[in-house]
Amino acid sequence: MVCGSQKLAVALAALIACSVSPAWGRDVQYAQGDGEIDVFVNVGEPTEIVFEGSRIKDGFKNSNAAIALENKGNALIVFGKQNMTPEGVALLVRLDDGRSYPIRVKIASSDNPRDAQILIEDGKGAFGPEEEEEAPYKERGYDYAPPSKVSGLMREMVLVAEFGKKAIPGYTASERFKGQTVVSDGAILAKIDRIFIGPNLWGYVLDTTNLLDQSQKINPASFRIDGTRAVSASSWDLAARPLNVEEQISNKHNAKVYIVTRSR
Repeated sequence: MVCGSQKLAVALAALIACSVSPAWGRDVQYAQGDGEIDVFVNVGEPTEIVFEGSRIKDGFKNSNAAIALENKGNALIVFGKQNMTPEGVALLVRLDDGRSYPIRVKIASSDNPRDAQILIEDGKGAFGPEEEEEAPYKERGYDYAPPSKVSGLMREMVLVAEFGKKAIPGYTASERFKGQTVVSDGAILAKIDRIFIGPNLWGYVLDTTNLLDQSQKINPASFRIDGTRAVSASSWDLAARPLNVEEQISNKHNAKVYIVTRSR
């Protein structure tokens, strides 16, 4: 699928009159056992990796690794070198509070643009060990994140777009650009449904359609723009363009794509 993030960024920038940078920041929610955290860099350009809640104690890498590092307390500044290979460079970073993170630094590409900044979070910070796990028979109540949080805004957009909720508290819904095309490359068509404007976050809802006679997967990296915090979709798999009424009614060739960014 050819659906470049630069095309999407340019289209959205033209609609809301804001500039777009090829580098972006993102948050990584990490849990033990998740494996290596991929970080994408350009040769000679800085990428900042920020660790939640504690300072860096030490770390390990190959002495001949093709990267340069600077320790800035709770952040690591990484520069790629000319001799980096496609496999990238493996790092192990340990914090003062005992947490450690395996990281693999790779050269950025069109599918994986350079990370300007990454915030690595695991919900523990520097506040000691995790709480003791509750007994399985104990009743628990689960609260959803508020709309001011990334996950909360994402959930609210799904409720509005797919389940008929009328509004998102704290956000202004704009349909000024409804129906305007942001991606049209012969393989996929994406148009704006609505935009939710908040003080710290913006949310975009896009109507996405498969233009091919074969099924394809939506690549979330294709929808990353400057300041992206998260990308989601009602379905990552798009069925082939419908050939009969039944396929048209099933609507499996269409999907909603949701993007949460920092406010403009």
